[in-house]
Amino acid sequence: MACTTILVGKKASYDGSTMIARNDDSPSGAYMPKKFVVIHPEDQPKVYESVISHVKIELPENPMRYTAMPNAVKGKESGRQAG
Repeated sequence: MACTTILVGKKASYDGSTMIARNDDSPSGAYMPKKFVVIHPEDQPKVYESVISHVKIELPENPMRYTAMPNAVKGKESGRQAG
């Protein structure tokens, strides 16, 4: 199974709002408990570094708050899926 993303633009929604939705599927069928977290601007890094390639990218000075659903099991944390 692949993850699915749904994007709805202003002209496609009833009230002109934009919507983003994403799920986190498991190709192996083993699902991990998730937790809902809110990432505030002051808690965000100023530089992103890729785990695999180690490339570094400077991030905007004024980030926005966002939500995410990382794995809830200690030691099994992964990306912030389904945010």
